[in-house]
Amino acid sequence: MSIAKVLVVGTGLIGTSVALALREQDVAVYLADVDARAAHLARELGAGEEWSGGEVDLAVIAVPPPLVAEKLAELQKREVASAYTDVASVKAGPIADARRLGCDPASYVPGHPLAGRERSGPAAARADLFLGRPWA
Repeated sequence: MSIAKVLVVGTGLIGTSVALALREQDVAVYLADVDARAAHLARELGAGEEWSGGEVDLAVIAVPPPLVAEKLAELQKREVASAYTDVASVKAGPIADARRLGCDPASYVPGHPLAGRERSGPAAARADLFLGRPWA
């Protein structure tokens, strides 16, 4: 699977860092967030463009763990991407919730980047945050 277009849902530290890293690899990145100010700042930092609802190759769900399954179900129902992943630090709850909501496990690959910073939000994002770090 070639990844040319990615949707990042959630523009906090991790989501914006993922987006910045992808942009450095010439991937087209689209951003979505319920926090309009965070999304605006991420766009200003060059992390991507505002998502207008088009299809992408991969959707990265970078929302708090209790919201992962709900967002996954919403995106899968709309057939937004070929594949979906998340960046939640815990998996039991999101996976159980995804099953309960009827999410398609065949297109969902849970993820956990083992990286972070002592600061949060898009202003703390770095394109190199994941370099040399495992991604489980």
